[in-house]
Amino acid sequence: MSAHAQLSALVGTVKTSDGRAAVAVTIAISPLNRSTQTNEKGEFRFNRLPAGNYTVTAKSVGLQVQVKETTVISGQNTTLIFTLTETSGQLESVNIMSFKTNKFANKKSDYVARMPLDNLENPQVYTSVGKELIAEQVIVDFKESLRNVPGIAPNNNPAGGTGATIRGFNATTTVRNGLAVQSYQTDPINLERVEVIKGPSATLFGSSIVSFGGLINQVTKKPFDSLAGEVGVTLGSYELSRLTADINTPLNKDKTALLRINAAAHRENSFQNFGYKRMYTFAPSFAYKVSDRLSFLFEGEFNQTNRSTVAYYQNLGKTSYKNFRDIPIGFETSLGGADINASLKSTNIFAEGKYKISEEWTSTTSIAYGENQIDHSSQIYPQWVSDNIFDRSIFNYGPRIFTSLNGQQNFNGDFKLAGMRNRLLAGVNFYTFRSSLRFTNLGVYDRINLNTSQVIPGLNSEKLSALIATSTSQTNTTNKQGSYSAYASDVLSITDRLNAMLSLRVDRFENAAPISNGIKATTGSFNQTAFSPKLGLSYQLVKDQLSLFGNYMNGFQNNGPVTQPTGTIDILKPRQANQWEGGVKLEAFGKKLNATLSYYDIKISNDTRLVNGITIQDATSKSKGFEAEVIANPVSGLNIVAGYAKNSYRIINAGANVGNYQAQTPTDYANLWVSYKFTGQTLKNIGLGFGGNYVSENFFDAENTIVIPQYTVINASVFYDQPKWRLSIKANNISNEKYWTNYGIPETLRQYLANISFKF
Repeated sequence: MSAHAQLSALVGTVKTSDGRAAVAVTIAISPLNRSTQTNEKGEFRFNRLPAGNYTVTAKSVGLQVQVKETTVISGQNTTLIFTLTETSGQLESVNIMSFKTNKFANKKSDYVARMPLDNLENPQVYTSVGKELIAEQVIVDFKESLRNVPGIAPNNNPAGGTGATIRGFNATTTVRNGLAVQSYQTDPINLERVEVIKGPSATLFGSSIVSFGGLINQVTKKPFDSLAGEVGVTLGSYELSRLTADINTPLNKDKTALLRINAAAHRENSFQNFGYKRMYTFAPSFAYKVSDRLSFLFEGEFNQTNRSTVAYYQNLGKTSYKNFRDIPIGFETSLGGADINASLKSTNIFAEGKYKISEEWTSTTSIAYGENQIDHSSQIYPQWVSDNIFDRSIFNYGPRIFTSLNGQQNFNGDFKLAGMRNRLLAGVNFYTFRSSLRFTNLGVYDRINLNTSQVIPGLNSEKLSALIATSTSQTNTTNKQGSYSAYASDVLSITDRLNAMLSLRVDRFENAAPISNGIKATTGSFNQTAFSPKLGLSYQLVKDQLSLFGNYMNGFQNNGPVTQPTGTIDILKPRQANQWEGGVKLEAFGKKLNATLSYYDIKISNDTRLVNGITIQDATSKSKGFEAEVIANPVSGLNIVAGYAKNSYRIINAGANVGNYQAQTPTDYANLWVSYKFTGQTLKNIGLGFGGNYVSENFFDAENTIVIPQYTVINASVFYDQPKWRLSIKANNISNEKYWTNYGIPETLRQYLANISFKF
């Protein structure tokens, strides 16, 4: 007890001369060699300090350093207050960047490389969409945040989950805080940022949760050490109403126990004649700092969603339609019904422990449990018979339960060897997945003849329930699989400008034979081992401003054995993706200009094709393209986010469609958002935003005969932002563009949103 009484705390605040909090200023205390950063209120804190004299330093890159001396008395808290003013051209110990200079260009991430690595040092391309941009654009649907990423085409699956086409490949939202989950998308209320990590990334993320084009990592909000919160209400077109809350508080005097709760209730109807969404989210998180070396984080996220399902066209090749605009169904006409829906429930549990072994080594232990339950999902597939005639086929999925458990142990080191700095990651990972699914084929619900039916009737839930009850085509399937991996990655600083990344993963995949209607299959059980390397170089032509980079990256997907017509069983190799990429990264003019330009080439090998009924594993395809991203803050108050991407994904060697574009992959993308917040006294705190997206036409089918048309969508906003409250008005799709996702799903017409948020 006496030893404990000798420990004290040093607390403080950093503000500017006009009283604004200085966020993310680095505060270091010596001779203890400890450091921290100021929080959103400009506060900092050092706990459990022995009595003595200390030197406290406030600093930021490229700015003057301020130093203060202080004495900590045993058993008492010591307070330091910094008021920072600009004198003689120098700004004492304030990080100008923290005052929203290029506020949308925060590329800091421990997830992309699974280690602290600056953007200019990282040879991989990634984009981060932070909560600041999400708030400014009044985003109420996770999918909309992805439109700020160059080369992204967001889409939905039939039950409402979100995915996106990245470099020609479909990626789903199954990564949360760097680990695998089984939920659909996180509600925007719980998002700190969305990270889109480009290219095949199996070396650090495995094969079970990522696509060859990249992955979408949802980074959730974490507790911090001050009382703060925000409550918001959003109202909009199509009877949209949304209530959100974000509350953070310390739980003890030492501020070592922290709690944050995010919650949202969302109700919305469709722009079509049938359709709705009801979604409720509750996401508590708790952080506990045991000591300066050991800390824990616990998170939960619970989501309940009821929403209408969407229709997916089938057999359009039996018609003469060459473009989705040719289909003679009104854009605002739903092929579903008022109460034909999907009922979903998701649970995510996340726990993490961090222990600082020494000044050079840190241990991080993480575990994530995900569960996704679908009580029922009635999915509609219009089967075209000929022009103007189609059958509405219905498939019912549910009950369905997907569960996953992902555990990971990482050791991060930062040390010198032979005079060169090494940042080393060594880790192990396990991932288990189990699915239980009931699938009911209800057959043809009805036939619609557009020549004789001027109005398409809505589906009737009572008739649908009767079809489910009497169906004889029902299958209950259970699947289990797991993977066990070890990996290492080292970033070697050959000089202070030249860095080399060398990484390797070994992965053991185990797949159990599926069980269908209680009968275990005689095939489908297999084990497979794969290796995944990753290499990269970055060279800073201008230190901390301009970097050239190049990478070789690998991805793989496990293939099961194939039974040939002769009865022999062939063991297939994992499907492989190998990417070469090079480009330039820029962080110039005091980080007011952030840009990334790159060219990539991804070759897919070990695909299968049929030759005279025999499965041959020599099919190939290639996705290549160019991407550019610019995030700029040229003058005070003006922020620009812009991107352009060009992709060509073609079939090289296959059983059919050689030379064709991959279906549902656009070739050109552009995104833009420009906002200006007035700084003068007359219009102070008023802001305007304007931007949108362009996506080129793409082919709906593998034969490249049916076109999904290009679209340009324009959005705009006006807002009034005060320290204690914010009012925003947003117009989406101002021109009322009729457009479809690359999956052929109609997107929302013109929509107005109004939001008011109160902050404390």
